[in-house]
Amino acid sequence: MRSLHAIIVCSLLVTTFGTVRPARAATDRPAGLPEAAVAAKVTGYNDGDKFEAIVDGKEVEVLLISADAPESGECFAQESADYLETMLPKDSTVYLEKDTTDTDKKGRPMRYAWTNVKGKARFVDLRMIADGYSTFKPRKDNGRYDEKLKKAEDTAKKEKRGLWADGSCGGGHVKIEPTPQVGDGGRPAPFGTTLTTDGQEITVIDGYFTYDLNFSTPKGGYVFLVIDVSIKNVDKPGKTHGYDESRFSAKDLDTDANFDDTFAFADSPLGSGELSPGEFVNGQVVLEVQDTATHIRVKYDAKFIGGGEIYWSIDR
Repeated sequence: MRSLHAIIVCSLLVTTFGTVRPARAATDRPAGLPEAAVAAKVTGYNDGDKFEAIVDGKEVEVLLISADAPESGECFAQESADYLETMLPKDSTVYLEKDTTDTDKKGRPMRYAWTNVKGKARFVDLRMIADGYSTFKPRKDNGRYDEKLKKAEDTAKKEKRGLWADGSCGGGHVKIEPTPQVGDGGRPAPFGTTLTTDGQEITVIDGYFTYDLNFSTPKGGYVFLVIDVSIKNVDKPGKTHGYDESRFSAKDLDTDANFDDTFAFADSPLGSGELSPGEFVNGQVVLEVQDTATHIRVKYDAKFIGGGEIYWSIDR
């Protein structure tokens, strides 16, 4: 027979907290999780095979052992990174399993990753490969799941999933070749075109060739190319920009020979200076090019001040 004291205690517990159930342990692990897998907290993402997590009280970059995702600048890189993020939401728990090697050459922990999906363990590396967001990369002395992961990649290829799909990448680590834009080195703009870099609108308005410029003559085998230039500061208020005619140069597209500006005096030299927002300057730049050059590309280089390179072309 229960003591009166025990009955009173049970009654109080039921009254105060409702039906008494066994407490669920905070360290519950999903079914099928390898015993050696250790819980960690996801804190951020880098790409499709690297993420940030709190491991042993320290935030580190974790590298998936055998799921090899495309890098930045490669086909399917963003899709791969996004897919990893859906499986490893920020602040969620990830279970990390070590194989033979602890870290890579950069000191990053190399781990297999597992998550808890409705009480069952999901193998993240496997899903990345099976769904076509990563390729399988065998690593020496770390082949615990190689057979399973290779089979997942074979299936992804056969069923043309993700980066294996028709019209997609056709595999991993495929570099993206950007389509040249007008004004790029591979697609120079015709004279008269306005291009923008470093907060400036720059127009090579026109140009002409001459062997005589204000009592100056080019060196033997060369000719002067005189270009009319307009530069305008189109940046936000308070943002001034410098300009300098020495940033212009030319290239013979047939021979790859490069030519800089000269000391010949133009009628209205562009010179150099500073422009405030809304201000503009017009002037001429004199380039000395080989007399045999027929396909000439003119470049304005603003890389060293935070801008880019822009190009125009002229045929002689």
